[in-house]
Amino acid sequence: MDKNEDELVVGGYRFGTVADAETARMELKKIANVEQHLDYRKPQNVLLVYNKAIDNRVFLTPLGMSYLHRMQDQMVKCGVPKEKIKPIPMYATFSNKTENSSSIRRSVASRGTTIEFKGRFITSVCINFLLAAALAAMIVLAYVSEVPTIVNYKTAIVNEYSEWEQELSDREQAVREAERELNALP
Repeated sequence: MDKNEDELVVGGYRFGTVADAETARMELKKIANVEQHLDYRKPQNVLLVYNKAIDNRVFLTPLGMSYLHRMQDQMVKCGVPKEKIKPIPMYATFSNKTENSSSIRRSVASRGTTIEFKGRFITSVCINFLLAAALAAMIVLAYVSEVPTIVNYKTAIVNEYSEWEQELSDREQAVREAERELNALP
């Protein structure tokens, strides 16, 4: 076997992808951890760990499934009724080789689309944040700017006409004062 083949073999099983082989390696570590801490003399604890492992889908590979089966056997030996022991769920089909390979392809494809959707979601959130920031900046500029906009055009026009009216009033006052001075001269 070459190096790539070695990466796919874990616990006597040859996996189809490196990711599945890594999952199996992680399950071996989980099994070792459980073995280290679990007291098989207390069947209720074993049943509790077994049920948690099934409910949380801790084991997905054949290595994990065989460990769950060993746990079942141990519980039966310790007197746990078979009715209390949940069956091991299988997450793959085995009835038809072509059907199985297509389900594997669908599974791999769905993993890829999940990653793709996560990337799209993150991109979408970033773009929406930038657009919201740009909108806020435009609103602030509209209120701060002295150039009349649709937001402040009425105020700008009223102020402009007020300035013109004030200017005209000042000029009229200056003209009247000039006329008085002229009329006051002999």
